[in-house]
Amino acid sequence: MATSSIFHNVILREPEEIEAFIRASEANPYRKPEGAPTYKVSTDPDDIRRLWELREKNLRK
Repeated sequence: MATSSIFHNVILREPEEIEAFIRASEANPYRKPEGAPTYKVSTDPDDIRRLWELREKNLRK
């Protein structure tokens, strides 16, 4: 299992370390950081074709 090795080398001795670890593990792992770029997913064939042609044009430069 991929997550089994995450906690392998974690040693927490102080109560403050334990509390910080618990708070971090309870945080939303899917939150979006401030300033992160947003992306639009397009399924429109004409839009995809236009972007692909733009990519091909830029590769030839």
